[in-house]
Amino acid sequence: MAVRQQFGHLGAGAARGLELRHDHGSNFMADHFHRQIKFWGITPSYAFVGEPQTNGVIERFFRTFKEQVVHGRIYQTIDDVRDAVRVFVDRYNAQWLIAKNDYRSPNDARTAWDQGAFRQAA
Repeated sequence: MAVRQQFGHLGAGAARGLELRHDHGSNFMADHFHRQIKFWGITPSYAFVGEPQTNGVIERFFRTFKEQVVHGRIYQTIDDVRDAVRVFVDRYNAQWLIAKNDYRSPNDARTAWDQGAFRQAA
């Protein structure tokens, strides 16, 4: 969903140049996962073993996600789960004010970063 939303398509090389920080969990070390991100042009960026702070941003996101979407909720169908995830991700990206982003939403922080990168390129 993120690749399509940010890069407009899911074809080969869609996210070329993007680095994906992750830990050494079995999901992220699986051959299928590595083939998929390679297809999209994404480079893996491994967190250091035994140093969870190098993966802290996503761990904090997962904690917030679980608090808001998972814990204490019972879903009737997989579509209910998908809807809840989409609503949370949309709200998080558009409205969540994050200290690391100077109290801007992820969308606003990305827009500011993109504008700065474009100015540098010009």
